[in-house]
Amino acid sequence: MSPGSGVVITGLGVQCALGGGLDEFTAALRTGESRVTFEPPADGLPATLGVAGRPRHSPTDVFEAQLSTVVPELRDRLRPLLRRATRTKQYALLAAVQAWSQAELPADVDGARTGLVIAGGNQAHELYQEMGRKFERAPSFVRPSYAVDLWDTDLLGTASELFGVLGEGLSTGGASAAGNVGLVTALRMVRAGYVDACLVIAPMTELSAVERMAFFNLGALGAKEQQDPASERSRPFDTGHDGFIYGEGAAALLLESTAHAAARGAQPLAQLLGGAVLLHGSRTSAPSLAGEVRVMRAALADAGLAPADVEYVNAHATSTPQGDVAEAEALREVFGDRAGEPWVNATKSLTGHCLGAAAAIEAVACVQQLRLGFIHPNANLKAPIPAAAPLRLAPEHEVPAEPRYALSNAFGFGGINTSVVFGRA
Repeated sequence: MSPGSGVVITGLGVQCALGGGLDEFTAALRTGESRVTFEPPADGLPATLGVAGRPRHSPTDVFEAQLSTVVPELRDRLRPLLRRATRTKQYALLAAVQAWSQAELPADVDGARTGLVIAGGNQAHELYQEMGRKFERAPSFVRPSYAVDLWDTDLLGTASELFGVLGEGLSTGGASAAGNVGLVTALRMVRAGYVDACLVIAPMTELSAVERMAFFNLGALGAKEQQDPASERSRPFDTGHDGFIYGEGAAALLLESTAHAAARGAQPLAQLLGGAVLLHGSRTSAPSLAGEVRVMRAALADAGLAPADVEYVNAHATSTPQGDVAEAEALREVFGDRAGEPWVNATKSLTGHCLGAAAAIEAVACVQQLRLGFIHPNANLKAPIPAAAPLRLAPEHEVPAEPRYALSNAFGFGGINTSVVFGRA
């Protein structure tokens, strides 16, 4: 099988600590400056909970700054939606509008042949806690709209209404692998001919102090002993790693069949060549070396490529000791004698771990590096873990490169292993 799925990416949108749009995000990728910050948590909570990679700009500021780039017919419909939405929904819609606008789909695009995938739950946990507090004070304080807001499908319906999408639509789970699960789902929908185009939206996972405390008690959060400087706390593949740093962000990608994009004269940004989602039979948070090896090989086979074709890997690399070691060993097994040839970096070193949206944000990073010919730095990589030898880990500065094919990994609680493969347009 020759490389090529017949699916291309024509639009990108991103909101995270690195920036409120594609240009700002890409410039920050190049510099490799971590945007993780520290805000002291509420009294009685561990200081660790104050370290996070949060979006750099408010949704309103992003919207007003980018009015000129938004498709005109979307502006008036988006403004009232942003006023009424939760933070997670606001950032998700902004990323979606950015991707849709960049793709320049015609106003008369066939909505019945356009699909929509929400990659991950619209997890506004802070909203759930807020409604719980209101209910404790007085049940009548719980607003009726919460009956709609609490469902994952709320963002699905809102985006369908905003963009006029009338084709197949669904939301996918996947925990920290949700972004890749959504991309693989959309890839299969387009490839099979169910839709001509599909918008994938990965919403921001907004944790409340309750969920973050649970991660702390699990031992999964980093910055256990030291919080300052916060920008140095996310340390994938470094011996100083001690857990993931919570990040917030959203991303969106517009997928089209090659034929549909060509017919309307669209310029592809990259190809989405293949992907795979496999389980390893466990409900725990522990990684599986065998599961990670299997899914990378399955994704490459789906893309019609061999390990020897891959020149760049965007690693899941959360900065947890167990996870980083397992992935490094899996990469060594997949690439064998070539393990020292593909560049390997970790976007989470710059953004923190954006949970459900992480893989989609990293997909945007992959596309931009393929398009523009560079490998972004690994921030805070001072002393690589022994398991990473002889992987070609990117240094703490940008590297000029011209990779043709990229592999991006994401692994989630529940034994979920995913990989997707991108190709240069």
